Amino acid sequence: MSTITTRRGTIYYVEKPGTRTTLLFLHGNLATSRWWEPVIALLPNDWRCIAYDACGFGQSQCKSVGLERYSIPGRLQDLIVLVEALGLELFHLVAHSTATPIAIEYALMLPEMVATLSLIDPVPVTGGQTPQEAFPLLEQLVSDRKLLSRALHASAPHMNKESSEFLQYLDDIASLEPQTLPAIARGLDAWRPGDRIRQLKLPVMIVRGEDDIMLGDEEAHFTLLSIPGARQLEILHGAGHSPMIETPNGLASLLASFIAEELGEDHVFHNSM
Repeated sequence: MSTITTRRGTIYYVEKPGTRTTLLFLHGNLATSRWWEPVIALLPNDWRCIAYDACGFGQSQCKSVGLERYSIPGRLQDLIVLVEALGLELFHLVAHSTATPIAIEYALMLPEMVATLSLIDPVPVTGGQTPQEAFPLLEQLVSDRKLLSRALHASAPHMNKESSEFLQYLDDIASLEPQTLPAIARGLDAWRPGDRIRQLKLPVMIVRGEDDIMLGDEEAHFTLLSIPGARQLEILHGAGHSPMIETPNGLASLLASFIAEELGEDHVFHNSM
């Protein structure tokens, strides 16, 4: 567990050392870097894995304020300065949910930096529109623990709501500022990659939890067909919108196989949990 100071602020991250290849993980709306730890623990020991808290989440302290802090361009800048500060060169980018537009924009802007792109229950490339009546509810969410618990359970329906892990994730989300979730929703509403998505020709894997109520099967397939480099849509059984905390073994196995193939290696995934 470390922090690094950038021109955008101080960013908190967790890292598993490794020398063979590097993976960088981006978390979604209700999460922090903690959500990636079960998956990272299962990946090959010599793979370097880094997961960070986005600005406004967890322990990161960023300088930007207001809507800019949570816009797609603002969050993209946070990713850019983190990569620069860590001195990363070529890496595998793994993103979940509301972070997937950030990963896509980064890969479009700097394709020479990204070896592969894994999109876990992604925002559809057609974008979306949050109903106006949802914004007061999003603002209320972090201050109402019962409502927050229902939202987290909807995202991860296969998790035990009484488990220590679930309760820890609730505590993490409860520390968000009230404007965080509405501001991210407005940023996502403005995201329309359009024909630019056709430039995404690097190897891409899309993963959808079978019981995901936020990303429909049709939307997932349309996203797959819209990205030239997308080779596969993987469906994880026993998972909703958050397979990294519901079925970490299944997601780690998919990532290990996908990335090992791009490295030109045979890889047999060993379940250590």
